[in-house]
Amino acid sequence: MKCSLMITSMLFCSSGIFAQNMFNTASLHPADTLRNELHQQAIRYPSLRQASITASLFGKSNFDSKLNGKVFARGKSRNARISSFFSVPISSWDGNVIGATLYHNVQFFDVTEVNNEHVAQVNNELTSPRLSTGDFRKSTLGLSLNFSRTDALFHAPVIYSAVFTGISDNLQTVRRFNFNGSITFPLKRTSDVYLSVGALVQIDPSAPFPVLPVVNYFSKLNSSGLQLLLDFPQGASIKQPVSRNAWITLGSSAGTYSSFYTSSDAALPGHFSYNTIELKSGPGFEYLIGENLMLGVGGGINSIISARSFAKRRNYNDAFMTTTSKSAPYAEFRISLLHF
Repeated sequence: MKCSLMITSMLFCSSGIFAQNMFNTASLHPADTLRNELHQQAIRYPSLRQASITASLFGKSNFDSKLNGKVFARGKSRNARISSFFSVPISSWDGNVIGATLYHNVQFFDVTEVNNEHVAQVNNELTSPRLSTGDFRKSTLGLSLNFSRTDALFHAPVIYSAVFTGISDNLQTVRRFNFNGSITFPLKRTSDVYLSVGALVQIDPSAPFPVLPVVNYFSKLNSSGLQLLLDFPQGASIKQPVSRNAWITLGSSAGTYSSFYTSSDAALPGHFSYNTIELKSGPGFEYLIGENLMLGVGGGINSIISARSFAKRRNYNDAFMTTTSKSAPYAEFRISLLHF
């Protein structure tokens, strides 16, 4: 049991770090805990893989922005994103695991048909912050360190995890520090079913909730290999093998993204960030080449659940600008390495 829980802890460690790149409001994934199942776990959950690069293209979408509660600008935007991560274990001893992940995220924005509508008054002078048309890009580089420990509480197995993340956009200044801490109780584990529940604590200015429940459920539904995967609050999907090395999926997954800005406009903070919570829904296909190289394609609808801008040292509830956007189609391609 001790060995099994340590493998679970290692899996949780890698997924927690990866979550900081894509979705910093979840840090756990369900996992069977036998050592010889590590390969299958990496196939089942993309965030448990050693390395990955994902390129996403989004269709044009209408947006409306409000500045300090007043209509600011309307327009259209067509975006793209390239996200990558590389995760490595550092050390493990007596049920403790330390790991690290380096990740990079590049976002491309193409803004068109802008209609600026808001004029602000600052120090009795009229100022007109304006959103301009054009294309630009923003990138972030992050480093996450994770500590995870397996133990027992009231004679029941328990997993503690802590993830520390620093994010920069220029390799010189750390723009943001995040912390995620979780406690998880595996309740059921068989060859066909896995269930765990727990809680996640977040110290992150872009997170709308400081505490979230975590529910991880996996089940093999029939003899043909159909799988149900629930990973609240990150997403849910069904997965069906179509051959020994190929799988199709259908489901939804959430992610968070941030970019950082500097402004000299008197109506705007000098330093602020733009933060989105997004939900991707649709089908996908993955194909395994050899033992460790996985290729994947997917598409569907991308919905921006929340888009907020807030000043440095402020948080989600202090946003000075909010944006609503229409859902847009998306397509993506991923290449990943299961493990070394």
